[in-house]
Amino acid sequence: MKNKSQMTIKEFSFLTGIKRENLRYYDQIGLLSPEFRGKNGYRYYSQNQLTTAYLIISLREIGIGINEIKRYIDIRTPEEMFALFSSQKEHILTEIKKLKRILEVMQLYVDMAEEAIKYEENTISIEYKKNEPIFLGPLIPTTPSDDTLEDFVISFYNYAYENGIEIGYPLGAIISKDDIESENPLYAKQYYFKILNGHNTYKPEGKYVVFYGRCAYGESDDLYIKLYEYIKENNLKVCSDAYEEYPLNELSTKDETQYCVKIEIMVENK
Repeated sequence: MKNKSQMTIKEFSFLTGIKRENLRYYDQIGLLSPEFRGKNGYRYYSQNQLTTAYLIISLREIGIGINEIKRYIDIRTPEEMFALFSSQKEHILTEIKKLKRILEVMQLYVDMAEEAIKYEENTISIEYKKNEPIFLGPLIPTTPSDDTLEDFVISFYNYAYENGIEIGYPLGAIISKDDIESENPLYAKQYYFKILNGHNTYKPEGKYVVFYGRCAYGESDDLYIKLYEYIKENNLKVCSDAYEEYPLNELSTKDETQYCVKIEIMVENK
């Protein structure tokens, strides 16, 4: 008969979240053996073993192997505890930083998608926007072509990585104001990431014309023609280069012709 201070394997499994088959395995290898075994062979664990169980769970969750955990359990000392916990603290903080970055990227895409869904396709609106943090790459040194465009995108990714910004953030392109007004072929003059932390500049605050349409990457020239006609017809003046983003891209659709593009150009009244 068990003591009230003892727990059956079922009770211990419930409290710790460790499956019963895993507890039996831990017993076999000497990692976490029950404090008492009844005449019927039943395993009984003590309250004191809950802390050890929590340690095992925690170390397993951060990727430490069973053998390494057992080695620590077998030779544990205050010094060993200090060394282990100090090293794992740094590992955990690094993982937290990575997870926060992943969460930030996902939230940016969610916010972009939610905003895009509100707009009818091929509609133009005028909106006042606050400044927005971005990580901006260097000017593209030469006029790109369709053949070299991807090389410049890759160069931007390398530039971002060298500056501590990992890939994954929503990519944007800056299109020259002069090319838009002269109706020249349009190519990116700079690339940027939408980003909350690690930005190096901002999209400026001001009044923007905003256009949502659909096209594949680099196929937005016709949309700019329509947008520029709207600007002229409404007696507006272009005050900035254009910011081009794809709120719905290969992450949300297989058909690249159905990518949702957002174009923003700052304007003022003439």
